[in-house]
Amino acid sequence: MPVDDLDPAKATETTTSAPEPAPIKLDEVLKTPEAPPVRERDDELLPDPPKLEHGGRLAGYAAASGVRRLLFALVIVFVIGGVALVVWFTRTREPSHVPQFQLPEGSVLSDRPRTMVWSSGAARLGLNREPPGLTAIELPDRTLRLADGSDQAMLKVDVEDGKTKAIKIEFGDVVEELGPGAAPKIKAK
Repeated sequence: MPVDDLDPAKATETTTSAPEPAPIKLDEVLKTPEAPPVRERDDELLPDPPKLEHGGRLAGYAAASGVRRLLFALVIVFVIGGVALVVWFTRTREPSHVPQFQLPEGSVLSDRPRTMVWSSGAARLGLNREPPGLTAIELPDRTLRLADGSDQAMLKVDVEDGKTKAIKIEFGDVVEELGPGAAPKIKAK
């Protein structure tokens, strides 16, 4: 860079100087705007739209609050109605019992034994007062019978080496008649 360029007295116009701006023609800038071209559906537009109060950004949300409240109320009514219907149905329906085994016609029930002997292994057994159900289960060291006032009972037994290892009553009441040297397995109520 030559030293002469740094002296302001000798400085001349350089290429970095801005060119002189062109004069502004006010007639072109301030002329009246032209009307837009006429279109097919322009007659549907209002010439003077009504002045409405603008409710802000959430005006649409606030305008729909009535519909939201109605939908919320309907959901609440349907949920309460559904719960009430389920409660009513479960309380008023006929109880369903497990269908009991029926003997063929002409069978003599008095000739059939209503006692079962179980000597070893684990089993789930049932007792039932109605014929042809079992009324007693004979284990090697005890006999299990339905208690007074109980029509059905279900129990699990486990017998090993001629001794009752475990008895678990699923439902119903059972009376235990112990054999010689047997300890009770059913807790008294």
